[in-house]
Amino acid sequence: MKKVLCWLTDNSEKLSHWATVLAFPAAAVAGFLAYGQLKVATSQIEQANDQRRWQNYNEMNVRYAELYKSIPDQISSGCSHADFHQLPSEAKRWVRQYFDLYSEEFWLFQNKLIPSEMWTHRIHGGVRVNLSKYPILIVGYQYWKSSGAFTHPVEFAAEVESAIRDSKSPPYITKPNAECIDAQKPNHSVERDGPKLRFGFPPPAAPAAPHVKRWKDRKPGQESLA
Repeated sequence: MKKVLCWLTDNSEKLSHWATVLAFPAAAVAGFLAYGQLKVATSQIEQANDQRRWQNYNEMNVRYAELYKSIPDQISSGCSHADFHQLPSEAKRWVRQYFDLYSEEFWLFQNKLIPSEMWTHRIHGGVRVNLSKYPILIVGYQYWKSSGAFTHPVEFAAEVESAIRDSKSPPYITKPNAECIDAQKPNHSVERDGPKLRFGFPPPAAPAAPHVKRWKDRKPGQESLA
């Protein structure tokens, strides 16, 4: 025992030197292991957050699907209504629910609680297509905005304004519903409003329908084309 103590005393300086030298690699190894554990923990947290973002996105899709199941005819027709306040209460309520969901989804995107790529590649363009396809959404927004009833955050109002502008330009603009256009035109149809073409030619005061041959062009014995 005495020999050991004597040896340690005689070599204490050398031992201190080597202890210092070996401490650096030991500290480096410990730091590397700690860094690795931190990376693993960070990765696990990010995976959990990413999973939560996708879960939020899927939940929003389910809620949109439920909303579309009850879309009123006044909206699904694709027609625009100037007198929004005269629409049935269920139609106005549907438009309000659409913007509530849109606002919630925008908030989730701002706070990085849904996948950013889904907002960029799906939601951003999808909203603009909807505004073009269902113009009553725009009418409803403008109605509530003018009456001071659009109480969503300013950032969301700016997003809606941008979406409305985009919806009226390519590539989002859609062809208006032909039934809506026909309903807005005055009805000059001879077949629907005028006397029946019982004799193969129109009454004197009405223009000839394009599918009816005039009397002077008929050949003897030819049957009526009406």
